[in-house]
Amino acid sequence: MRQQPVPGWTTTVKELGLPAGTVVRPIGNIGDRGVFLGIAGDGWWLLGIDLTNGRRAFGPVRLGPADDATDFNCHVNGPPLVLCVRQGPDLNGPSTAWVVDTSSGKLTYDGPTDLRVAGAQDKPRLEQIGDFAIATVSGRGVHGVGPRGELTWFVPGDGLLSTQFTTPGRDVVPSTLAVQGSGGVADVVFSVVDGTIVKADLPQGNQLGRAVVYPGGFGYEFTPEGDFTRQRVAFFDDTGTMLSEPASGGTLEGGSLDFPMVQTRTERIVITIDGRQLLRLMPSIPAVEARLIGSRFYVATDAKNQVWEQFDLRTGEAGRTCEGNSLGSYYIGSDGEVAVALGGDGPAQGVDLATCQTLWSIPASTPDEAKEVWRVHTTLVQRADDKLFSLVAPS
Repeated sequence: MRQQPVPGWTTTVKELGLPAGTVVRPIGNIGDRGVFLGIAGDGWWLLGIDLTNGRRAFGPVRLGPADDATDFNCHVNGPPLVLCVRQGPDLNGPSTAWVVDTSSGKLTYDGPTDLRVAGAQDKPRLEQIGDFAIATVSGRGVHGVGPRGELTWFVPGDGLLSTQFTTPGRDVVPSTLAVQGSGGVADVVFSVVDGTIVKADLPQGNQLGRAVVYPGGFGYEFTPEGDFTRQRVAFFDDTGTMLSEPASGGTLEGGSLDFPMVQTRTERIVITIDGRQLLRLMPSIPAVEARLIGSRFYVATDAKNQVWEQFDLRTGEAGRTCEGNSLGSYYIGSDGEVAVALGGDGPAQGVDLATCQTLWSIPASTPDEAKEVWRVHTTLVQRADDKLFSLVAPS
């Protein structure tokens, strides 16, 4: 990615079997099978594209007319199923759900559902956590979603997911765990596969507090029995078995999701969930958000996530400070040395992670050509009007 990428495989709306003028955008992936939504004047289509060669993997499956829908969205819901929901203007009326088996390309359900795409009081709102769709109800809790768009398991709580689940563009494999408030002091950690509540293996009497999910497990803040002035943290695997408890105590930095970052009285430490210390950061570096890219750890030091301090995890040495949106909300992906991000003078640009310099920028759209760039699984995909093509390094 040090050089501007060039088209690899190429396909067109016509070759995908879609009506002329259809706009195609990704909604997710199941391994190397990209799942795309075709948006046409007469409605929506769901289709799959093999990301290794650009060939159609399934579909297109026509879902229904656009008519008076106010909101529409699709979610992977336990591979190989994909759930799409159309919400009409009447928030008290039923929505329509379509479920497609992406292995066979067959529409397995087309009917009413209580699910909502956008918020409605006392109605279950769809969210995507990893490879599963769940439904949150504010003040009540979280439901699982079945193969006919029906509500299944239920975990009571406040129905408010931690903000960590809205962080875009992370490189790590999503966890199957999620966190919601309990309505009390302790957060609730649960599996989005079957709703199992995961209990932390701590002695009774310790008061649990906030929880954060990480790759391979989760962390809890807690106060020890008999000493509620001390704040401590502990880390657990996906089953709740304790892995480590830093002797320094402290609190969890909620913006660091790839590795735990613990704020102590005198410093910030970045550790693995099994307790290995990776970095020591001075408290003068405020932590708003952090991300791991390759072997570098980046910490945003301003409220708008525009200024990023970087540290080499191999040496612990600080590197050049990067400024801009490329490591925040505009981040698409990386090969470990170059970040690909939205923005610049066109739909995407490449940024050298070591020097923070822009290496290349895809030319901007002309008035008669629309361009978009996405990462789908591990493939960069660009749309240019009725064409879709992968972006690969020049040979």
